Amino acid sequence: MKGKKALPLIAMIITCIVWGLSFLSIKVTVAVISPMTLALLRFFIGSIVLSIIYLFLEKKKGFNKKDIPIFALSGFIGVTIYFYFENNAISMIAASSASIIIAVIPIFTLIAEIIVFKVKLTAKKIISVIVSFIGVYFIVGINIGGTSSNSLKGYLLMFGAVLAWVVYTIITRPLYKKYSQIAIVYFQTLFGTLFLIPFAIFETTNWDLVSNVIIFNVMYLGVFCSAIAYYLYIYAMNHLGVSTTSLFLNLLPAITVVASYFILKEDITVYQIIGGVLVIFAVYLVNTGNKENKQDSMEEENLEIVT
Repeated sequence: MKGKKALPLIAMIITCIVWGLSFLSIKVTVAVISPMTLALLRFFIGSIVLSIIYLFLEKKKGFNKKDIPIFALSGFIGVTIYFYFENNAISMIAASSASIIIAVIPIFTLIAEIIVFKVKLTAKKIISVIVSFIGVYFIVGINIGGTSSNSLKGYLLMFGAVLAWVVYTIITRPLYKKYSQIAIVYFQTLFGTLFLIPFAIFETTNWDLVSNVIIFNVMYLGVFCSAIAYYLYIYAMNHLGVSTTSLFLNLLPAITVVASYFILKEDITVYQIIGGVLVIFAVYLVNTGNKENKQDSMEEENLEIVT
């Protein structure tokens, strides 16, 4: 049994590292390539790789034409709008801060479920929400007075990304009853990529500044973050279960923070560390509560196809 779980565990560890480092790649690349142009390049490459994976894995190809509107809308919100917020935000704030803010997505999704689906509010959920907001305060609010207007805008954009992902999660939920995860992400990525084109057209990028390092990071984001890591995540989840893989995802902000400190030389304050620990703890509480009832919802709320 242990031998059977070794490969899924390795796959999940690789996934966490790849997605954790994605924030650094965005930070480096968006300094040269305009945010939506970067998103278009990334997901164009990702679409090609996902097409290969999809054609190889899926026995049932295509989708019901009646589901085109929901695929298009969820792709627009989960890819186009999400990355409008995230890429622009990371150009203004530290990659480490962005990753910690993104970590609260399960908490915001929980709040949305309580409001929209009337999910039962338990003591553990209440504690999770309170602790997460305290953590966010330590990351953002406690230094708000000394934060520049540009950084403040970046934080707001990052929370816009969180809200976009929550909306995406709710819209996508009905699709999980009809299609596999790889099929859902594949078609959403195709639609999301198409919707990125008009945004990118109106941006300006100085292509003379594009170096081999930038090209490497774009390829990394497209091939590994938006395609291969997602396949590894599905593979790990099918063998380890949703609860275990969700807990692994709590490592993402920690990986980003440590990598940002050593690679990008970003400063890490005590408040950020405290806030990050509180946010991760809050998400841990959510992910370990009511495991049997969260099989459907936790799949989509924690996925970083967009990371």
